[in-house]
Amino acid sequence: MTSKKKELFIDLDTIDPKEVVWLWEPFIPFSMITIMEGDPGVGKSFLAMQLAVQVSIGGELPDGQKVGRGRVLYLSAEDDAAYTIRPRIDAMGGDPSRIRVQGDFLSLDEKGLNALMREVKRKPPDLLILDPLFAYIPAGQDIYKPNVIRQLLSFLKDIAEAGETAVVIIRHLTKAKHSKAIYQGGGSMDVIGAARSAFLVCEHPNDSSTKLIVHIKHNIAVRGQTQSYEIVGEDGGWASLNWLGPSDITIDDLISSEGAPRMSALDEATQFLRVFLKNGSEPSTKVEKEAATRDISPKTLERAYKALGVLSKKKGKSWFRALPDEE
Repeated sequence: MTSKKKELFIDLDTIDPKEVVWLWEPFIPFSMITIMEGDPGVGKSFLAMQLAVQVSIGGELPDGQKVGRGRVLYLSAEDDAAYTIRPRIDAMGGDPSRIRVQGDFLSLDEKGLNALMREVKRKPPDLLILDPLFAYIPAGQDIYKPNVIRQLLSFLKDIAEAGETAVVIIRHLTKAKHSKAIYQGGGSMDVIGAARSAFLVCEHPNDSSTKLIVHIKHNIAVRGQTQSYEIVGEDGGWASLNWLGPSDITIDDLISSEGAPRMSALDEATQFLRVFLKNGSEPSTKVEKEAATRDISPKTLERAYKALGVLSKKKGKSWFRALPDEE
């Protein structure tokens, strides 16, 4: 990976002080990395698309903040652009001419990161969404090794600064329990360390249909008030996001000294398979790789296959997995 050469040491008086500029104050700053995290299936991608829509049309955020009309670069390894992203963006009232997506899979190796930097410099986006981060890690790289993550995040920080772009990285939570919310996300601690802001997307403890946006890291501003929303289905059409307003619930209310409640490993694996295979069969190797990015072990994945009755079928020289109702 190559990024702009910087001097190792410089005098502080040569640095001009800057004020933070916000896409969504105090949750998402420009020119910096923000983490959005939560359990699989809670609606992180849906929320990310809503943010993309508001930027594309110059809309409004839940607390009344106006968003300047801008451009979005939306990179998703989980949602298909034609079957999911475009229909949802249209249903939410977004402007697809101002939202760019990947035409082919992009691995964040040296070649991919340089391509991403060129794209950001060519058409600087106001918002760049990476959903989820670990799906873009090159094969064979250990997401728990600090040296792997530090180099990647350093380059993403350069990209954020080069385009004055708000970079939002989405990641899943681990199954392990921790007493602090910032330790719940998957991968090395360096991921949350590189972010200047982070928020948790989760279900309301008393109402699973209500989703919460809870500020868990706020280095450059006071903690933002929790916001709430629901995903409303429309007859014969795509679902929409309906903001419900602020909530008094804080991260302290959600996480006890024993850690936040987590889905069982098997429940998480079965939910992953239902979502990942819902559009038809997928290569077994692809299923296994995606499961690994979510910290689903091979043993748990096999248990989930059996629990759902997932089918295995050979096509040519490759094996594929499919839900039983897909055959």
